[in-house]
Amino acid sequence: MLGSAPQDHLSLRNPSGLSGKSLTFKQDHRQETQQLRSVLWRLASRHLRPHEWKKLAYCWEFTEAHVHAIEQQWTGTKSYQEHGHRMLLIWLHGVTTAGENPSKVLFEGLVAIGRRDLAESIRRKVNNDPGAPRRCTAM
Repeated sequence: MLGSAPQDHLSLRNPSGLSGKSLTFKQDHRQETQQLRSVLWRLASRHLRPHEWKKLAYCWEFTEAHVHAIEQQWTGTKSYQEHGHRMLLIWLHGVTTAGENPSKVLFEGLVAIGRRDLAESIRRKVNNDPGAPRRCTAM
């Protein structure tokens, strides 16, 4: 169980399709991911509906154990927002560690769960930011 306070480290197996590889999560504070982390917070706290964070997690090959571990940290009527944010940060770490384009993978995930509206909105926001490290162009 993750406990009641935010953790800086979390060990997971296969959170983003990295089969057989262990991934240790440490909270990202890098300047180059700041803008995307802000987008992820807004996505989780304002735009994802309850249970959509789980759909994304399963789309990105999180396991039942991963989802259960994320759910243990917060409770309450709006806890899905915190769950979604934590899942998105773990996902971001896995995607950047794997060298993938997070904007593209996020777009594809949102489309896969039926939220093309959000995918297009986020793509426009990321592409309009001249300081964004990688543009989401393969749509």
